[in-house]
Amino acid sequence: MNDYCMIETAFSSMEELNLVVEKLLDEKLVASCQVVESNSYWNWNNTRENAHEYILIMKTKKNFTSSIYNIIKDIHSYECFEFAIFELSSINVDYLKWIDKETSK
Repeated sequence: MNDYCMIETAFSSMEELNLVVEKLLDEKLVASCQVVESNSYWNWNNTRENAHEYILIMKTKKNFTSSIYNIIKDIHSYECFEFAIFELSSINVDYLKWIDKETSK
């Protein structure tokens, strides 16, 4: 069974994103975070919307997903925010060991 995953979410505010990143790294729930700027478009309540967003990609272990979700939920200002989980695998065993090391308390 694969124990690793990447989680993706989006923020409109770097301030919110930074609060989440600091908390997740401090609590060792993620090994790393990447931020990608995005021009995003979506449908919401029968209306087309768009905004400049910041995509946050987190590397972690699957057993931390609920804790990560709850931290983001407490900070995020979106009524309905993205929380996509992607299985993460690698032939680079050292990379997976690094995730283990950085997410252990």
